[in-house]
Amino acid sequence: MTWKLPWREYRRLLHLALPVMAGFLAFHVLGIVDVIMVGRLGREALAAVGLANTLFFFLISPLEGFLGAALIVLPALVAQKATTKLRSAVETLSLVSFLLGGVVFVSFPFLSWYLGTMSSDETVLRLAREYLLIRVAGGFLWTLSLLWYRVFLALEKNTLVALFSYIVVAINIVGNWLLIFGVGPFPAMGVAGAALATLFAQLVNVVLMVSFGWKSLVSREKGSVFSWAFLKEFTLIGWPMGMTYLIEIVAWTLFVTMIAKLGTMAVATHEIALKIKDISLLLGIAIANVITQQVSFFIGQKKPEEACRVVKRGAEINAFVMGVIGIGYWFFPEVLVGLVSQDGALVESSTRLLRFMALYQIADALFIAYRAGLEGLGKTALIRNVSLFLDYLLWLPLAWVGTFLFGWGVIGAWVGLTATVVVLAVVFFRVFFREVWKAKIPATPVVSMAEEELR
Repeated sequence: MTWKLPWREYRRLLHLALPVMAGFLAFHVLGIVDVIMVGRLGREALAAVGLANTLFFFLISPLEGFLGAALIVLPALVAQKATTKLRSAVETLSLVSFLLGGVVFVSFPFLSWYLGTMSSDETVLRLAREYLLIRVAGGFLWTLSLLWYRVFLALEKNTLVALFSYIVVAINIVGNWLLIFGVGPFPAMGVAGAALATLFAQLVNVVLMVSFGWKSLVSREKGSVFSWAFLKEFTLIGWPMGMTYLIEIVAWTLFVTMIAKLGTMAVATHEIALKIKDISLLLGIAIANVITQQVSFFIGQKKPEEACRVVKRGAEINAFVMGVIGIGYWFFPEVLVGLVSQDGALVESSTRLLRFMALYQIADALFIAYRAGLEGLGKTALIRNVSLFLDYLLWLPLAWVGTFLFGWGVIGAWVGLTATVVVLAVVFFRVFFREVWKAKIPATPVVSMAEEELR
């Protein structure tokens, strides 16, 4: 298919991205609801949740990268109508996901120790450990959710993903209200209540996905429940992706640890602004998923020129969406921050940081789009190497200089991050448009139904 008008290119990408964006927004609400309600408990509770979540996602992020390979393997099995292999693959990955959740739980002693290096405030540490223990206890629910989200995308059940997501959000909101503050027969549990509400919401999400998704995996032939051969093949794809995520989350954890050295106010400020800013980030990532899929699809059809168009239009859509949201961050930061906290000093500091983050949006949008294009070309090793080099030799040193040497505080840390993202965007842009003409057909095809749906 040759596009003659740009609006058809935009339409194609948005047609694929909108359901994913809706689902991503819903899951982000799960986190921001915690912050809004916990913010009513004070700075210490807010800082505790921020530190605990940083360490929780320190563990979850590489597992998400590993399980993310399901989006490469499962769609090919769906396209081939290999129902027996597909069911065996999902059963194998479900068991692996459950076991990985156990790894998250047994890591609590290490996480608890590392928390002690991030803050000296005893109240913050006590609350953070209380919250974190509950989150890691339900780690298997999180890993199963990560897998089954991708199973549903492979089965092209995007609408159900969005529906389940908003059901889960509603449950989490009600659970927070009941358990954080204590309503009726429910005790006021503070940050522990927030963690329990999220845990229950994730349980509902897993039950819904498995219950509805399993019906689509029915096979007339009897297959193996667990396949070592499939797991070996999957690991060859998932391991590099997991390592890239680990490199980035370690850098992010060090970044937050640096901010934590500035005190409880700095951590709370960062947590509030970050949760608001991440709304635009998740929308950008949703579009990036589509860019990756479509680049792989067109390379498989030996149409590198179409892959170039996908990345160009995707970058434009990303810049527009994240830029418009950034305008809201610049002109209405007090309103947005006021939804989370009524602490005057905290609102003032978070407002300054959010306004700076507004300037960061366009660079982040382009970085996300061009990186997604490289992923579509299968250049994951290159992405890993570039990230390792720039994260540790540019981002973290610049953040330290801005934070402590220049004395700019949290904003100084984000100056270092912003400069690094600009460099990454330029590097990935240049590499993509150089490598796309040399790309080979991927070993595992990526299937797209967008052509038929648009017709």
